[in-house]
Formats: sequence, C-alpha cells, structure tokens
Amino acid sequence: MNEPERLTREIMAMIVTRDLFDGAIVNLGVGLPLECANFLSRDKEILLHSELGLLGFGPVVNDYRKADPYLTMVGGVPVTAHPGMSFMSHDESFALIRGGHIDVAVLGGLQVDQEGNLANTQLIGKPAGNLGGAQDLAYGAKKTVVLMYHTTSRKEKKILERCTLPLTTPRCVNRIVTDVAVIDVENQGLVLREVATGWNAEMVQSITGANLIIDPELKEIEL
Repeated sequence: MNEPERLTREIMAMIVTRDLFDGAIVNLGVGLPLECANFLSRDKEILLHSELGLLGFGPVVNDYRKADPYLTMVGGVPVTAHPGMSFMSHDESFALIRGGHIDVAVLGGLQVDQEGNLANTQLIGKPAGNLGGAQDLAYGAKKTVVLMYHTTSRKEKKILERCTLPLTTPRCVNRIVTDVAVIDVENQGLVLREVATGWNAEMVQSITGANLIIDPELKEIEL
C-alpha cells in the first residue's frame, strides 16, 4: 500500500513559524531550519539570530548576484538586511546563547529519541562531525525544535527509543516537526499532537522507532 503524500519542506517550515510568539529571539540551523526565515508572520516581530553575530536579519538570499558577502549566517549563507538589525562579535553572540537568551533554537536532526536526546552532527563512519554551535544552542535555548524528515532517504527510522549515532546534546529536544507529524517530547515520552493530511496515528507509528503516545485531541496539521 502506497503511503499518503508527505509535507514539503516549505510547509514543514510554516508549521514551525506558526507557533513562534511575538518578540521571540530565534536561531535557525543550517539546512531545513533555514526555510523558516522565508515564512515568518508579518503580524509578529521575530528576531533571527546567527552565531556569527547577527540579530534581526531577514530571509535567505537565493540569487547570489544580489548577495552581500559581508551579510551571511552559518555556512556562508547570504541573508537579507532588515531595519534595526544589529551586529555583534562572535563572543557576544555566544554569550546570548550560553546566557539563555535564545527563546527558540530550530535545528536539523539525524536522530532524536524518546528521551529528547539529539544526534545531528556526525554519521557513523565519518572521521569527524560538524559541530558548530549545535551543542550550545540545543542546551542553551529555552526551547529546542528539531525540524527533519521522518525517515532517511533509505526509509530508515530517525525517531528512536535510543539514538545510535553520537549525541550532540542529551535531553534537549522539546518538539519534533517532520514531513508527516508534530511530536512533543514530554516526561512520559513522545506525544503525537498533529498528523499530515491523509495520515493517521497508526501510519506514523509504523515509521517511528519509538512508542508514540497519542494525544486524545490528535488533529490534522493546520497553518
């Protein structure tokens, strides 16, 4: 039986930005999380933060001919300038993170488990991972959201009872947003809150490597 259609990366990003509160300071990781910069609500003031020393920047610049080489975030990705945007030194930027001043960190994930452990920096067999500021952000942010595909390109499960890849940060994940579901990490385990159109709890459980607690008010994802 063919599975229902999965959500696009754009819709996944919209789910994350849907729940950001007005005035939030938000750090976006590379990859999928960067999509969130393009879907911020105009009714809310969301201050995007980069470890490189930016606060209050705008969407990613897709046309590199229009990019400012001095205005980039992690990975050298060019971003848009916003009125009121501020610059700071690298140490000041990490002081914001380590001081607990980042409201939400949106990070990518290789694996997340039922205890909220996160592995997102190193694959087995690779000589070294790409840590960057991931540990600081996952631990220092008031809330950590992992935005990732529910399974790998080989259909391997990424939400597990226990991560098998090297951990980036233990017990740091609060919410997982995937291309099929929204799952919260609670004290009792993983709570399935929302599912994509055409999906149900049984379908999501079948591609999840940990037991899901079904929210009595489980609903279809709405933007």
